[in-house]
Amino acid sequence: MYGAWQELGKPADLLIEPAHPLIIEGRDARLLDAFLAHAGLDEHIYAETANRARRHGAAVDEELVASGVLTEERLAAAIARTLDLPFARIEPGITILRNGRGEWQSGQRHLKGCGLGFDARLFISPALDDLAGTARRIAALGPRRTALCVATRGDIARARADFTQQERADRARLSLAADRNHLSAREVMTAFQAMVATLIATTVVLAWALLPWFWNAVHVLCSLTAMVLTTFRLAVLSETPPIEEEPSRPSPPDLPDPLDEIDGLPVYSVLVALHREADMAPSIVEAMAALDWPRSKLEVFFVCEASDPETVHAVERAIAGEPNFSVIATPRSDPLTKPKALNFTLPLARGEFLVLYDAEDRPAPRQLRAAFETFRSAAPDLACVQAPLTIRNARAGWFETLFALEYDVLFKATLPWLAAHNLPIPLGGTSNHFRREALVDVGGWDSHNVAEDADLGIRLARAGCRTGVIDAPTSETATGRWRDWRNQRTRWIKGWMQTWLVHMRNPGRLVRDLGWRNLLSFQLVFGGMVASSLLHVVFGIHLVAQALAYAAGQQTSLVFGLLAFLDVSNIILAYAAFIGLASRVTPRSEHRLLRRLWSLWFYWLMVSFAGMRAALQLLHKPHHWEKTPHGPTAARPLPDAGHHLSTS
Repeated sequence: MYGAWQELGKPADLLIEPAHPLIIEGRDARLLDAFLAHAGLDEHIYAETANRARRHGAAVDEELVASGVLTEERLAAAIARTLDLPFARIEPGITILRNGRGEWQSGQRHLKGCGLGFDARLFISPALDDLAGTARRIAALGPRRTALCVATRGDIARARADFTQQERADRARLSLAADRNHLSAREVMTAFQAMVATLIATTVVLAWALLPWFWNAVHVLCSLTAMVLTTFRLAVLSETPPIEEEPSRPSPPDLPDPLDEIDGLPVYSVLVALHREADMAPSIVEAMAALDWPRSKLEVFFVCEASDPETVHAVERAIAGEPNFSVIATPRSDPLTKPKALNFTLPLARGEFLVLYDAEDRPAPRQLRAAFETFRSAAPDLACVQAPLTIRNARAGWFETLFALEYDVLFKATLPWLAAHNLPIPLGGTSNHFRREALVDVGGWDSHNVAEDADLGIRLARAGCRTGVIDAPTSETATGRWRDWRNQRTRWIKGWMQTWLVHMRNPGRLVRDLGWRNLLSFQLVFGGMVASSLLHVVFGIHLVAQALAYAAGQQTSLVFGLLAFLDVSNIILAYAAFIGLASRVTPRSEHRLLRRLWSLWFYWLMVSFAGMRAALQLLHKPHHWEKTPHGPTAARPLPDAGHHLSTS
């Protein structure tokens, strides 16, 4: 049997690319009639589905399953009976065979494997578009056709995923550290960076002890840094127009969608990351089902941990009956991070475009269309677009309000400003839309970086790719508990520290990759994120010391007083810039939230605490991922907010 099997040639020779015919004649018509009879399918329903498949650029069999006309099993069984082949499920543990060039013999519609009984089989999922041609090629095999059987496309995909699991797990665990170690955060610091850090720390300690003016010099440096960061915010403010309040209303029914004129949309892959979020499964599945994209051209992977069976089973129950929705259970291995799970899933995604969501996300239904329209109208070097994140529970409490205003400033002002000036963008943790090829080319996500999103934005820029923004939003929930907020903010700042250290390992190479303009932006954005999380401590200590000295009736030096004045000025300017930005990007209906900005000083003080905690974690547990829990919500997807903003 095995010798005869080797003579079958390429399994793909039995299959064809879908041609989407609407007029079927001759033997094709007779076989189609037989298929319809075996499937119990009405001819008019088939014709409607074939027309829809042609518009979507999908195969008819894909459209039949995606639209719910037939299940995969019923479709495959009917095709098998039509071609006089057995219909079989692929047994667990099957070994995929290689061809003469060492390539795995498996694709979207075929799998060549050897089962536990060492019997070689070729599982195929023929397209309906050329049943007669497929039948002729099968007949030409003669006795060797006994090695053939029909399987569902889903079964073929699952068998391929199971067989490649260990390989994908190993590569996901190492990710960039395997072949691009200079870009991976697996090593916290290089030997040279550690030496420089030690020298700086030693110098600071000695100077602090021996030089009376050293504290004042450090203070002046911190003040100058704060001024630069505030100047950056003022520059963003000067180019950020006030948000226009428009009532949500559906588009006029006679307004054509420009994408409807395209003869076939590409496949879009959606990755949804969940961990210990079983109660979120029904709502996130509902949100994904509401995405406005042809289901035959959409695949959704719910990425879970194998060590979290409760979430895995909850998602499996929620996606029952949803075509092209599947669960990927990531094997447990270090590091236990979200980017490792995404890297484990990435090789399974076949979409030309890919987007990432979290369990609590509720994207606007037309967000995929807005992203695709932006990609379609831009140059090929546009590799990613970021959708804005909004907080839907902003009125729930103090934490939620400040968090929501912070998100508004970042996603509605800062990132659009960076995109408009063609500067590197630190991506948000979700709602990033990628050209999949560009994402693979830069190595996917760094499994060892706990701010993998921000790091990926810089790696895309270093590869010569651009990142843009769109304005179709995704809503999220903000945590209202101090402990959860602290852990989340610690992880973010620690990840920004990791990212800065990684890309500053070779400053000369970084300049060559980015250019001086983008390098300065990188220092300002990433260095500024870390610095701003710590500066309030410096200013706070000095102002408290000044107040205590004044209360005790002590004489203070002129320099001490000038520094205190500088601190107050810096703080006031920083508050004014942030409040100005928040006022610009907050809709009038939500202006009541701005009343809580009087306590911004305390919020930023807590950010400083998280920054110090992040620095300590960077030393003793750099890859530790502190999960932020999110409760279930019944919020519906957001209404659409237009299409694209800046992509330059």
